[in-house]
Amino acid sequence: MEIETRENVTERRGFIKRPENTTVIIRAGYSVICEIEDRPGVVLKVPLPFEEYEQAMEIEKRVYRRLGKHPNLPNAIDMDEYGIYLERAEPGCLRLYYKEGGKATPEERIKWCRDVAQVLYYIHQNNIRHADLSGRNLLIDLARNILLCDFSGSSIDDDRATVVAETGFRHPDEREYRPPTIRAEIHTLGSTIYEIVTGRKPFHGKTEEQERVVEKLMNEGKYPDVNRLPLGDVIAKCWKRDGFFNSAADVAEEITRSSMFRSRR
Repeated sequence: MEIETRENVTERRGFIKRPENTTVIIRAGYSVICEIEDRPGVVLKVPLPFEEYEQAMEIEKRVYRRLGKHPNLPNAIDMDEYGIYLERAEPGCLRLYYKEGGKATPEERIKWCRDVAQVLYYIHQNNIRHADLSGRNLLIDLARNILLCDFSGSSIDDDRATVVAETGFRHPDEREYRPPTIRAEIHTLGSTIYEIVTGRKPFHGKTEEQERVVEKLMNEGKYPDVNRLPLGDVIAKCWKRDGFFNSAADVAEEITRSSMFRSRR
């Protein structure tokens, strides 16, 4: 999910189909997020006016209808011809939260990692693959819960996803990340855990222009050193090219064991 702040959104009335009582505040990948004048605490997610983006919105609607309520998913209040009405999460996107100086205790970070693994397993049990897991698709709410968001372009019922994970999160083998497979999803989970515990993306020293360098390193099995990180062993296992964990539930259990071991030291 590409994120732009309010200042970077160029709005042209009539270009985006949305109700009159809304204001665009953020562009997020295929969509924009709108404030609603008479509905505080609720935002409206509206697709950009291109056929493939509108189709992605329909996929996301199907996903939310199937998944229903879960403590680590946004609360989808309603859906209509404009888009999806969601309970507003503040302070918002995890990646922006860290970038703007947001703090989290070590205990919170470990809990967030476990919660992400558990909700990822939940969506997998419902035959959905997120396909683009990372800190940019996680939200923090006022209660300090982590929420997995943005299912535009996800895979549902074994259809191929129309998005792929970003560099540094994407499995090095295209045969894994194109569907995507459970193995690819666990790989992105490892990179997401890295981002949660460090506040930075893997290979954070590399610029976007160096994506091919990152891809080459990952293809050669050369990942960031995680030996001294909390949950470093879990991250390394998620990154194994041929897989180590059979499911995201296994990752959640390993996080629980690792955190219990750390607390006894």
